Amino acid sequence: MLQDFGLLGSNVRIDDPMWPAVREAARRILRLEALTICAPLECIPQLDALILRMGDAQPSRLTFPMVKPHEQRSIDVSLLAPEDDLRGHVVRLGQHEPEPNTCWIPMDVTESWSVVLEACIELLAAGYPGCIGCGGPNSERPWNEQKSRNIWATK
Repeated sequence: MLQDFGLLGSNVRIDDPMWPAVREAARRILRLEALTICAPLECIPQLDALILRMGDAQPSRLTFPMVKPHEQRSIDVSLLAPEDDLRGHVVRLGQHEPEPNTCWIPMDVTESWSVVLEACIELLAAGYPGCIGCGGPNSERPWNEQKSRNIWATK
C-alpha cells in the first residue's frame, strides 16, 4: 500500500516530506503523453516492464514513454510537447538539482526509482489516471515544486 514504501521501510512514508513529490513524479510518468525517460542501464528493464503495465492498465492509450539509456546517475523525464502547463524536463530522480519547475526526488537514483516505481504500480492498480480522485490527496491541484523543496529541505 502507498502508505509505506516497503522497499525503503521508514525512508519514504506517508508522513515523510518527500511523499508528495514521489506521488507527483509517479503521476506525471503515468499521465503525461510524449515522454522521453533517460535512465541508467540497470533501470531500463524495470522501465520497460512499467510501460507494459501501463499498456495493460490503459488500453485506450496510444503513445507510451520512449526509454533511452544514459550514463548519468539520474532518471530524467522530459516532455516533448507542452501539456497541462508543463514543458521540458518534468521529473528528475537523483541527487543533482534540476531546474526550479522540475519535480525532483533528491535521493540516490536506485532508491528513488524503487519508491517511484512502487508508487506507479500502486496508482495503476487503483485506476490512475483514468479515475477521479484515485491519484490521492491534492492530485487534482497544480503541483508547487518550490513549496515541495522548501518542505523537505528543512527535514
